[in-house]
Amino acid sequence: MTGVENVPKEHKDRVLARRWMEPRGDAVLRDLPIALLQALRFWGGIAIALAVKWPLVANESGLLVLWLRDGGFRLLLVPFLLLVTAPLVTVAYFLVVRPPTQGRLGERLRGPLTATGAFLGHLVLVAGGGALTAWLGTAYLDEQPVLVVAGILVCLYGVARGVAFLWFAVPAVSRHMFRTVEIHQALPALITVALAWELALQDVLFPLTRWAGDPVLLPLGGAVATTLVAGTELWRLYTRHGMRFRLLTARPANR
Repeated sequence: MTGVENVPKEHKDRVLARRWMEPRGDAVLRDLPIALLQALRFWGGIAIALAVKWPLVANESGLLVLWLRDGGFRLLLVPFLLLVTAPLVTVAYFLVVRPPTQGRLGERLRGPLTATGAFLGHLVLVAGGGALTAWLGTAYLDEQPVLVVAGILVCLYGVARGVAFLWFAVPAVSRHMFRTVEIHQALPALITVALAWELALQDVLFPLTRWAGDPVLLPLGGAVATTLVAGTELWRLYTRHGMRFRLLTARPANR
């Protein structure tokens, strides 16, 4: 038909991730430096945590696999730590915060609870689907091959959907930490700092590999960098937007 264009259909999981993981429009500050700091405090901290050990393996090809394994393990650990850290930091914040000046507290919790539930549900879908696939393949493939193959295909479809959703959800989580920005603009930065120090302490106290010549304080580089970036973000929130840490203000204007 003349005048009708074929518009490609948007990816379903991208739509769901945007609906469940992105905060309300009126909760996001239109501030480019803060947006850059939000991306830097999460991804920059992880990159520095991985990079600080690169000199230890740069001239030792045998250690490269250990470095990749160490970094991969910590990346896989991040989602699980976040699901624990975000609620704990939020509860701790509620213990010291003053009553909100506008809106009920329950209204502020709806978005974070939705985002956390969606993320946890898809994480369980991936882990459960993968475990069920392995179990079916090893336990029943010889007895009921047709039914087992059909079941494995269904499980793999669920795993693929879960992975796709998490792939689109991670950028929103890295900036807004399960929409806790709807409670207070400072919460995502505080959660990221707590996460960075958890990963650093894991690396110091429970390392996967004993690196030769590795100073004790070396793994703390990523946590220190994340803390400095988050501190800069919080300072700009206070000086540019007048947001005080212990005061649950009205919803921010898009400035």
